[in-house]
Amino acid sequence: MACAIALSACNSTPDGKSNEIQPIDFVGNKKSLEKMWIVSKNDYPIYPIDAAWKGISGCVDFSFVISSEGKAQNIQVIKAIPDSTFIRSATKSLKNFRWQPTELNDERQPAVTTLQLDFSTPPVMKVAECIVGDT
Repeated sequence: MACAIALSACNSTPDGKSNEIQPIDFVGNKKSLEKMWIVSKNDYPIYPIDAAWKGISGCVDFSFVISSEGKAQNIQVIKAIPDSTFIRSATKSLKNFRWQPTELNDERQPAVTTLQLDFSTPPVMKVAECIVGDT
């Protein structure tokens, strides 16, 4: 009679910590972020046609991680005005952004930050709710 033995393994490290480099939180500290990462490619979002026809302005404020590859990851919407009108276009645009590490960041340390993308029709007018905290 034969017996079967099943072995299983887990992929955690002995101390239970991940091998990934944890990002530094630069939320609210753009000057420090710019000492570590600089935008090498930005992308202007496409204005949704329906919003343009209706003269709707607004913004989308994101929280995300600049990965060690210089790409936006773990993208989360913090604020969207009005509602979800611009989220799809703004998210697509943010995914096209690229960052390069500065000389101080030769280890390509990931960073948590925020970014607001604004949408306005001529004449350029910011929606009041989008101006709060806009630095």
